[in-house]
Amino acid sequence: MKRKYFFMLLISAGLFYGCSLEEEPRTFISPNVFFTNEASYDAAVVGIYSDIGNIWGGNQLMMTEMFSDIYDTPDESNEQALPTYQNNTQPFFYNVRDLWSTGYAIVKNANFVISKTPDDYPGLIAEARFLRAYAYFHLVQFYGKLPLRKTPVEDYAEVQLSRSSEQEIYDFILEDLLYAESSLPDYAPLEGRVSKLAATALLAKVYLTLAGNPLNKTEYFAAARDRALTVINSGRYTLPETYADVFHTTNYSPEVIWGKVYDPQKGNNSITYFVMTSAGYKPILLPAPWFINSFSAGDQRKKWGINEGYTDPGGNVLKTFFQKFVNNANIDADLSVSAMITSYPIPILRLAEMYLIAAEAENEINGPAQAYSYINKIRWRARTDKNDPASVPDLKELTKEQFREAVYLERKHELHLEGSTWMDLKRTNNLQRIQDVRGNGLTHPIGIYNQTWPIPDTEITNNNIEQNPLP
Repeated sequence: MKRKYFFMLLISAGLFYGCSLEEEPRTFISPNVFFTNEASYDAAVVGIYSDIGNIWGGNQLMMTEMFSDIYDTPDESNEQALPTYQNNTQPFFYNVRDLWSTGYAIVKNANFVISKTPDDYPGLIAEARFLRAYAYFHLVQFYGKLPLRKTPVEDYAEVQLSRSSEQEIYDFILEDLLYAESSLPDYAPLEGRVSKLAATALLAKVYLTLAGNPLNKTEYFAAARDRALTVINSGRYTLPETYADVFHTTNYSPEVIWGKVYDPQKGNNSITYFVMTSAGYKPILLPAPWFINSFSAGDQRKKWGINEGYTDPGGNVLKTFFQKFVNNANIDADLSVSAMITSYPIPILRLAEMYLIAAEAENEINGPAQAYSYINKIRWRARTDKNDPASVPDLKELTKEQFREAVYLERKHELHLEGSTWMDLKRTNNLQRIQDVRGNGLTHPIGIYNQTWPIPDTEITNNNIEQNPLP
């Protein structure tokens, strides 16, 4: 069992770099044979990254982005998209199953690599621990209490594990990230891998989440602000003046701290499939009318980011769509899904969010006086005309409560399609917004049960754990 598991990890390492296996393997590789030097341990760490793209594919977007207030009704032919939109998600949905299994695949691989890597390579251990923390951070937000697996499974008797509390999960996440922050290198060895400041940035997100619903550990606002400012003040990252330059590129933009990258010859940013529109496409993630109308005049996040009235070469006026990860040349070429390659990286952690975390946390601690400078930096970048102060005007003279609502909206404008929208609604205790926007379009009314997603039916059956509350 252990040898088979290790071989699959090596296959993952090959897939991450776009390699192919020329021959059918006849035997399994023993860890004792494979692990001979630093390069071999490094290759095993690289293998853990192979599932990051699965979190940032259909699972994450379908489960979280779809079920938030900024999206419009998907086409009814899109299988499980419409019931997800209507608050009728089921434990047997493949998105429910896959996000659980993907998260735990990262945990499993990380646990194995951590257990086999000697203390001589603390940077590699730190990288594996970062990825494990990242997986658990997503799992706990979606599913709440979880089986907390810290070490590899040695035999089948260890497979079933009871669920730990959310606080225990977060404590473990912090333990991993603090180790990663202290032991990761200052610079990642290549794009797609993490550095010390990536751990600092993820800590800022985790602390902000802990400060909100459901744990409401408000003392963590200070830690969130301070970690975000550490990234900002490092001088390592900058905000491109043009919003499109953050996304329509084949490499990291200057503000990306960590992201999912693709080989332009082989890779494919799968978000494209969920937002692209053409005569033969039925996009799943469409901008809600209220969201389209919520931007200030001259905001390039709407002017460029939400494409209204696009006409294809055949003269067809297409549905309004999010342009953030869409190459319009694919629309004009009328490419099929199988032929379409869009290699734009997906930013997972970027500088703009650090400014927004600093703004939100500072406001909660001291009010908006100092927080204006952080949020207005983002609003300045959003201006199409940087010399027109009436275009996306600076925020000022707001109460603490008004600023809070302003930064919540700013996060939607800045970070839509980047996997944070549902999580933000949950941690700010604003899931009722979905009811307000969709009203009678919901199969079940929004309730406390929406704080978590259903546990996959396969886990209930195989591991004998209790189901989350359902409508």
